[in-house]
Amino acid sequence: MSEGNEVYLVNYRRSAFSRSRPNDPERDAFNSIRMDEALARLIDNSAAETGIKKEEIEDVIVGCAIQADENWTYGGKHPALLSSLPVSVPSMALDRACASSLNALTIGSMEIMSGNAEIVLAGGMEHMTHVPLGNNDHIKPNIKLLVRPEYQKYDMNTGYSMGLTAEKLAGERKITRDEMDEFSLNSHLRAAKARDSGFLGGEIMPMEVEKDGDFVTVDQDQSIRDRVSMEQMKKLSPAFRNDGVITAGNSSPLNAGATLTMLMSKKKVDEYGLEPLARVVSMGWAAVPPSIMGEGPVPASRKALKRAGLSVDDIDYWEINEAFAVVVLNAIRELNIDPERVNVNGGAIAIGHPLGATGARLAGTLARTLQKNRKDLGMATLCVGGGQGYSVVFERV
Repeated sequence: MSEGNEVYLVNYRRSAFSRSRPNDPERDAFNSIRMDEALARLIDNSAAETGIKKEEIEDVIVGCAIQADENWTYGGKHPALLSSLPVSVPSMALDRACASSLNALTIGSMEIMSGNAEIVLAGGMEHMTHVPLGNNDHIKPNIKLLVRPEYQKYDMNTGYSMGLTAEKLAGERKITRDEMDEFSLNSHLRAAKARDSGFLGGEIMPMEVEKDGDFVTVDQDQSIRDRVSMEQMKKLSPAFRNDGVITAGNSSPLNAGATLTMLMSKKKVDEYGLEPLARVVSMGWAAVPPSIMGEGPVPASRKALKRAGLSVDDIDYWEINEAFAVVVLNAIRELNIDPERVNVNGGAIAIGHPLGATGARLAGTLARTLQKNRKDLGMATLCVGGGQGYSVVFERV
């Protein structure tokens, strides 16, 4: 792309990620707040931190995986209208399942690359207590994919259950429970270290919420367990199949949270005198069989690398979403990635995975990691329910 159409990530903030409890909502730190409200607070904070003129924002793009009940954003307008943005700022909402907010970022990037915008807000949200993934009357699989012979090749009895897709991937790739449990333990330990050092706090905007008739501030991720041990991990029962290897310990938890990035053209970066976190280099998306959806990051990352003229070894840091430990371990093996370059501040198994919010967290955390460690290139990538993958390469500025 020409220099004038380069895209820069100039601001990133998120809420802390709470621990969702669909069957015991009072235990969710965010039970009293909707995530469109949290996203609106992030919008106002982003404008304040960058000092931009709000009327110059040309799009607000909101990713969300389960757009039902209070996660329905009215075409992305709820967060925009709940914020202090002028009503003239347009918006949109999109669903590419877990990759929704990373896809929001790339759509915003394409708007800038094509010269149709110069400042775009892109992020995502999910409230998995109020709008749960399981036992939700508003989620209705298409029964034809389950019973009609011509669709049996897709194995949607497995494909509609994320846990069973992880079981199938682990079985096919011969990735053991011990490997997954060890990886998951390290995720918690790395995340705890990143929290205690202040690194994770540097991307979290504290949120004041009501609880038990009072107001409290939520400013730390609620799922990180720094005292977990391998002995505890090994005691956990399989979560999806009696003879399985996928447990609550080597899977991401349920969470609520919101994330937001600000994207800018070079012209606007220079005009406002901002110091970008990173430049968007390339992107790639791909599809795989729904029953092994955790394979998705592999072909998607290969596409993003090819489009950028890069190799796996050129990437200094990887943020691979830990929907399940097997997803990351499979990508490390298939792409021949140095494990020491992957999720160096922990991942979703510890930090949390509020579906539609996660992609922008990967991008923002990656950009901050590149800045902190003075490294040049990073890849953010996710597996996607339904059998997809999404990847974006970033360069430190």
